[in-house]
Amino acid sequence: MRLSWPDHALLATLPTPHRCLSSAVLGGGLTTASHWLNLQVAHDYARTDPSTHLAEIARANGLDAGDVVGMLTAADVRAGVRRDHGPVSAVATVGIGQPLAAAGRRPRPLPRIGTINVFVVVPHPLTDAALVAAVQTATEAKAQALADARVRALNHHGPATGTATDSICVATPPGRAVEFAGPATAIGAAIAHAVHRAVLSGARIHQRTVAARGRMA
Repeated sequence: MRLSWPDHALLATLPTPHRCLSSAVLGGGLTTASHWLNLQVAHDYARTDPSTHLAEIARANGLDAGDVVGMLTAADVRAGVRRDHGPVSAVATVGIGQPLAAAGRRPRPLPRIGTINVFVVVPHPLTDAALVAAVQTATEAKAQALADARVRALNHHGPATGTATDSICVATPPGRAVEFAGPATAIGAAIAHAVHRAVLSGARIHQRTVAARGRMA
């Protein structure tokens, strides 16, 4: 995986097309892609056609929009963190200005942008079911990282589990070899540790940045 930073974006390029399962705005669901595009937008982003916007940015960077999984974030993409554990790589951009607990009160008003985006690359082919398990494992690791960073939810008296607009993608080579990717498996444990380290590092960068701005105010 190669990382680059085109204008206002973080781009991950894979050496070959991978099977991807994601909640992404562009290329979401189960698809095949070679690129992950994480576009930084303003906190007051108001376009109602984000998939079209992402496709435009992809084409402006010489990419086939059909070969891209694209996400949006108001977090600083230059502060994106890559962490590897064993064979697994995880990249995260972490914005926690609006941390929420998933089962807490529905926030009013709904926060528009304040996002943790995670991209996970697994070098082993996974079945469809294992891909779902990999997403589940990565999401659990994200929540654990926020708890370890002591991020408190705005809508609940307890730790945050994420934000209202988080997005995730797990990419794996074609094929259907590995059937399980829960945290008790070797590949699941590698996913969990890579994501935990990436999100925890990103959260601490966010916290230091906010604290520094407070001192300068």
